Formats: sequence, structure tokens, C-alpha cells
Amino acid sequence: MACTVTSIAFLAITGIARADTIFSDGFESGDFSAWTQVQTGGNGMAAVQSARVSSGVLAAQLSATSSAGSKAYLRKTFASEQQDLTASADFQVIAQGASNQNVPFFRFLDPTSVRLVSLYRQNGTTGPIEITYGGARFSTTGSLALNTFARISLHVIPNGASSTVDVRLNGAQIYAATNANLGTAGVSTVQVGNDTAAQPFSIIVDTVGVENAAAPSPSPPINTSPPSVSGTPQNGQTLTASPGVWTGAQPIAYAYEWQRCNDTGGSCVAIAGATASTYTVTSTDIGSTLRVAVTATNSVGAATKTSGATTVVAGTSTAPQNTALPTISGSASGGQTLTANPGVWTGTQPIAYTYAWRRCDSAGGACVAIAGAASATYTLTGADVGRTIRVAVTATNSAGAATATSSATAVVQAGSGQAGLVALWHMDETSGSVMFDSARSHNGTLHSVLLGQPGFAGFAYGFAGQAYVSVPTADDLSPGGANMTLTIRVKTTSAPATPDWDLIRKGLYTTPGGEYKMEYQPSGQASCGFKGSGGYSELTAGPRVNDGVWHTVQCAKTPTAITVVIDGKSFSKSAAIGAIANTVAVPIGARPGSEFFQGLLDEASIQIG
Repeated sequence: MACTVTSIAFLAITGIARADTIFSDGFESGDFSAWTQVQTGGNGMAAVQSARVSSGVLAAQLSATSSAGSKAYLRKTFASEQQDLTASADFQVIAQGASNQNVPFFRFLDPTSVRLVSLYRQNGTTGPIEITYGGARFSTTGSLALNTFARISLHVIPNGASSTVDVRLNGAQIYAATNANLGTAGVSTVQVGNDTAAQPFSIIVDTVGVENAAAPSPSPPINTSPPSVSGTPQNGQTLTASPGVWTGAQPIAYAYEWQRCNDTGGSCVAIAGATASTYTVTSTDIGSTLRVAVTATNSVGAATKTSGATTVVAGTSTAPQNTALPTISGSASGGQTLTANPGVWTGTQPIAYTYAWRRCDSAGGACVAIAGAASATYTLTGADVGRTIRVAVTATNSAGAATATSSATAVVQAGSGQAGLVALWHMDETSGSVMFDSARSHNGTLHSVLLGQPGFAGFAYGFAGQAYVSVPTADDLSPGGANMTLTIRVKTTSAPATPDWDLIRKGLYTTPGGEYKMEYQPSGQASCGFKGSGGYSELTAGPRVNDGVWHTVQCAKTPTAITVVIDGKSFSKSAAIGAIANTVAVPIGARPGSEFFQGLLDEASIQIG
């Protein structure tokens, strides 16, 4: 992949009077014959390739992994040590390791192969460029994103405690020091790549050049990124000036002049006494715009650059007011992520937004807050299937707050993560005698059940005395030999005396075709039991759930095991159940005619496959 590197010749911008090129390699020879040493260790790699280049048709690639001994580097050693050396190359970092590691660009070594200077990219998202010498680590103002070519230059003049170090990125100076202690021995070897083993990296290197040159002449300040103003342009608020980015001989001092302009940013005049890096907006500024002029001064000269104008200065704060409702994007399907757009709001800036997702019925009504769903995105769960979703957005500024709610989504469908969902009962009914299935059509009949109780999600059913729900049998409610998972939410402070209470069941031990069941034991624990063509197995496990809070209880079977899952924590044992297929109803909250559960149940489901 050919890339273009925007660079300015190092010698031209620094005013060097003399420059001798003592080494160069663009790898167009197809090998490393120009280098003194090519070293790899372990599974490290050094190769000339054509897939990624900055110029020409070939470039070098060096890489290593975290494996023991893995390393890769190139070295060029000179006949005599150099007292004024600049090395430049085009680099592209295509892989990095851990955040506490780095990817070296150049290392300069003295005649005894001791490191004088190391220039590298610190691993991370932004990839800051740093330099180490004299046992200390220094930051630069430069950074290099992954998979991006850049021209990087390192210039050193070893001169004891007054040594010079200069680093440039695409021709712009990003680090300079004239008090580095590099000794006086000079540079004997230039290294590209990493001689430290087991530090993962992969880089492309192209168009390497090494010059022995005179010291750069100091330059006046040159602005490479203009000043800027941060803060709210409003009466009584404080604005802060950033000087922008300047190159030139260090140190550079900055002076500020705030200016008042018309509402389009023109006809600017200096504001008397406003010469600090901050400025507090006054009533005189209302209806105008503001900008700042920054003057940079060093030992060579001075230059001035002006920021862009702010928006028109506002007067009294106004509270947020919604002019376009929030919206929701994304697929209304289980497992998918929805994203909220806050809508359009007027009012004094800045305005901050908070989010509250709500689960509603299929018509978009009876909405309740979804616990913990307070970010701009929400991932749909099985509890949302058969329902709609809204998001309420609260906009807040210095003058107040207001809330607006989106329209409802389409009815949430079972997603790929619920591909085997054959029944899902939300238990949200507040009247009538039918428990509706949101997944298919397995509606149940209610017997003495208390409706409209506070639920795990929405409403729940209350069970006391001889309450239960009966769901008619259906072929797809029997798993056969497939995997299956039963899920229900339970809240109770009671426990059975003996033998147990039933939560979900299909069949009995004596039923032709077998049974599956989820029960609640006198110990306060849940249990799962399965009987099929291969035999019977039961498991009681997990913490007590009769503590008056909601718990998620699941029973699962596979061809080789059965599992009890309490609030996501699994307990399993080996079992070969075989196939289960019977023609009896599915009661919820009781065994037929006995073992009646006491407490609240919500969000029950059967998943097969």
C-alpha cells in the first residue's frame, strides 16, 4: 500500500550550513546488505516487503512477539563516532503490545554499544512519541496513530552536560533540549527496531537517511496551529485562551490580547486591560463576539496569531427547551443495541444530557424504568421481547432542566440469541384470567393468581394459597433430545416445609415420555430435575433465594449434564437424560393439585435448542 509522507527537509528548516549524508537506504535493493547488522531472535522477523511503502516499491518490516527471545532490529555502525548526527526515516506502526511497553524508532549507541538516546512511540490509543536519555524519560508534543506513515528525525550533538537533542515529526519540532548529558564519546551506531526481547511490535521502515551536520541555527516563533478560546461566551462566564502550537528556539513566552468584535467576527478592537490568558465576559460584550491575539516571543524574534471568534455573547441563561423529540436507532430485536439521540434543544450552552430507558407494553404504554439503563445505548434482553422501548432524555444547563421522551420502538422480537425461545411470559397482566405468551402462542389460564404486583420487570404475579397457572401442552414445549433452559424470576421470604414447591413443571416421574421441572426446596434453594429416555437426574444447588429480593433461577440440560443457575452462577453435574417428550400441561407455581409456591414470580421462559 503506497502512502505519501508530508515532510519538510530537516536541514532546510533548521538552517544547517553543511550536511554530509553518511548512510541511506530505501530498501529498493530488496535486502539489508547496506546495514552492518540484521538481528532477529526467537520468532522475531526482519523482511523487505512491498505491501506497505512510503516511497518506491519496497520497504522493511520488523516485528516481534511476546514469546521468549523474540526481537528484531537493524544496526548501522560507522567507522568513527559522530559528534553531530541526524537520522531520519519514514515509520508506520502496524502493531503494538501492552500499554506499559513501546515501539522503538531510533536508538543511538556509543562506541561501547551503550544506549545514548532512545526515541519511541509509547503504546496506546494516541501513541505519544517519547524519548529517553541520561536515565530519564521525556514527553514530546508529537504522537503517531497506528497504520499512519510519518517522517521522524532525531538529531543529537554529544557535548557533555550541554548536549543537544532535537526531535522532529514531519518536519515540525516536537522536542528540543540543549542541556542533555550525553557524554562526549559520540554516536557510533544507529539502530532501528528493538533489541529488547519479548516486547511485541511491528513497524514499517522506509527511506532511511543519516547525516553528519552542523548544529541548527535558532529560529523565531512560527505558528503551526492557531490559538483557540474555550468556555461559554455568556455574561459572567470565564473564557480561557490556548496559545496554539508554535515552533522555534526555546523557550517561547506568550502574551495575550483579548478583542471585542461585531456579531460576525469583524471590526475587532482590543479590550482595555484584558491581557491575561483568561477573560471574564461582561455585560458590555453581550451581542458581540470575542477573540484572542497571542504573541509568541523567543530570543530570535516575535510573531502574533489570532484565534477564531466565539459565538455571539449571550445574556441571561435560559433553561433547556425541547424542539424535536429524542429518537431511537437500532434493530428492535433481542441481543441488539439501541442508541438514543437526544433530540434538539434550545437554551444556554453547555447543555448536558442524561438518559433513562423505559420498557413499555406492546402499545407503547404502561412504561416502567429499566434498572441500570442510564447510558446513551441499551442492549435488548429477553425481558424486552414482546414489548416496546422508549428513552427519556433530561437536558440540564446552568438555568435548569427539562425532560422529553421518545416515541416507542416497534415491538421487540426474539433475536438470534433467543433463536430457540418457544415461550416467554412477562406476567404483566393486571386484569383477566389469561397469561399471554410473547414468543409464540402458549397462553396460560390463571387460577387464584394476584395480578399487578411489583415485578422484576414491569408487573409480577403473586402466589398464595392454591394459586397457579396452567399452560396447555404443545409439541414445541417438549425438548426431545435437544438442549433446553427454563428461566424464571423469584421473590419470596418463605420456604416449604416438605417436600418442596414447584415453579415450572411438565410431567411427573411416572409420565410416559419423561418430565422436566424446576422446584424450590425447604432449604430455600432451587433444584432442577429431568427424566428422559436415558434416565433421571436431579440437582439442588446455589444460595438460598428466600431473602425477599429478586433472583433469576434457571434449569438447563445438555446431552451430558444438567445445570442449576442462580443469578448467573452455575452449578452442574454430569447426566445423560436422553429425550423428553410428553403430552401433559405445563403448570407454573404448583404441581398439579399440590406443592403450591408462596411469593412472587415474573418473566418466565422456555428455550429449546
